Amino acid sequence: NGAAAAAAADGGAAARIVLQRALKSLPHRKHVKALLRAGLSEFRLGCAERGRSILEGLLANYPKRTDIWNVYIDQEVKGGDAARTRALLSRATSLSLPPKKMKVLFRRWLEYEQAHGSAADVAAVKQRAVEYMESQALSRD
Repeated sequence: NGAAAAAAADGGAAARIVLQRALKSLPHRKHVKALLRAGLSEFRLGCAERGRSILEGLLANYPKRTDIWNVYIDQEVKGGDAARTRALLSRATSLSLPPKKMKVLFRRWLEYEQAHGSAADVAAVKQRAVEYMESQALSRD
């Protein structure tokens, strides 16, 4: 892709200018998708810290969008920083989301710990999931 190569060549400055112009011309409902793609491009081709900044901004505005959380988690897992990935998964599972969405997040965290963590890490995730389920049971009563 020529645009991606050009963006990588100048440190992404041209891509950020294009993103700003796109956000001005796109309808508001398409902004999240455009920003999400820009964040992914920064992670892959540019500076991962700028990608994090874009995704953190999206999460600040849309904290209950699990699609954004999942994209962000995927990028951190690919980055290989275990502490950062665990912190992100911990943040995601501390939200007050419906049980169906939380189940997906807890499963992702458990799979991550089974692949990269110790038995104690796996047990901690399971304990956190149990605590979540107990809090849900109490809130229903």
